[in-house]
Amino acid sequence: MNTKKFYNHLMSGVSYFLPFVVAGGIMLAFAYLLDVGNSTAETFGSTTAISAWLLETGGIAMSFMFPMLAGYIAYSIADRPGILLGIVTGVLARDGGSGFLGAIAAGFISGYVIVLLKKATVQFPRSLEGIKTLLIFPIIGLTIAALSMILVNALVEPINSGLNGFLTSMSGTNAVLLGGIIGVMVAIDMGGPINKTAYFFSVATLTAADGTPIPSVIMAACGCSAMVVSTSCAVAATLFPKKFSENLRGAKIGAYIMGLSFFVEGAIPYVMSKPKQILPSLCIGAGVTGALSAFFKVTLSAPIGGLETLPLVSNIPLYLLSFVIGTAVAVGLIYIFIRKDPDVEIKEE
Repeated sequence: MNTKKFYNHLMSGVSYFLPFVVAGGIMLAFAYLLDVGNSTAETFGSTTAISAWLLETGGIAMSFMFPMLAGYIAYSIADRPGILLGIVTGVLARDGGSGFLGAIAAGFISGYVIVLLKKATVQFPRSLEGIKTLLIFPIIGLTIAALSMILVNALVEPINSGLNGFLTSMSGTNAVLLGGIIGVMVAIDMGGPINKTAYFFSVATLTAADGTPIPSVIMAACGCSAMVVSTSCAVAATLFPKKFSENLRGAKIGAYIMGLSFFVEGAIPYVMSKPKQILPSLCIGAGVTGALSAFFKVTLSAPIGGLETLPLVSNIPLYLLSFVIGTAVAVGLIYIFIRKDPDVEIKEE
């Protein structure tokens, strides 16, 4: 499989899973925003009936992210027979701890399992076509794909545990250094296991040893740096349109919305198109943001970032300043790295 086909299959899955991220994430953010008066309570986010409903609904939408990603990567590869395998193995990736990277692997494994089964049954008589569709592809295919996920989860899940242990060992050190590391981790795999480890570690800092909710410097660093990732890609596509394909220029509105709402997944198409230029820029920009936010001792009392949670930030001007500086750093580096790219229109299928 060449790079272009890999990219197209991956982007097919991304295009289907992004709406779940956007809708679910924004509903979660509004749940905390509407419950801001109870930010020190254990029921924060679900104290009122409407905030509890938003929290539940948003959580359900977010829970479909990885199954949709894997399902529609498989669909892109193998058409409709791949959807079942992809969605189920996407759930296995989600629940098995391999997360974003596991879901990508699940989608490709599922799609190519169906491709292999189609080749293996190509000589079957037409009278057995229904058996292929109803029995062979879903049952044998799912069995093979699901067994493969045991290995995928076994390989990727320890990465998450190791990263969490690393962050825990650093939690007593300089907050600025930890904030910078959190920022880099948030950006480096665009919602994958490293990102999720940094996020869940940050969320854990919102609770004191006795279980009491507390504002957190590390959560603010995470929330602020996450906004930089997708937003920087959108700003770069706005300022340097000739350096990006028509599809990527069109994706900038979604990237703005996702970035300013805390979600890094809006950067995925940009990073996949120019990984060597864009990913390092985003990591550095997000790391600068996390370090600055921690240096300013800004705190956040909600387990999510984005402009919608600004009322929960201890110092809004310094929080926004950290975000602006980090974004400027990322965009500036993107320009430095891509300035030698030819100004040509790139056709994407």
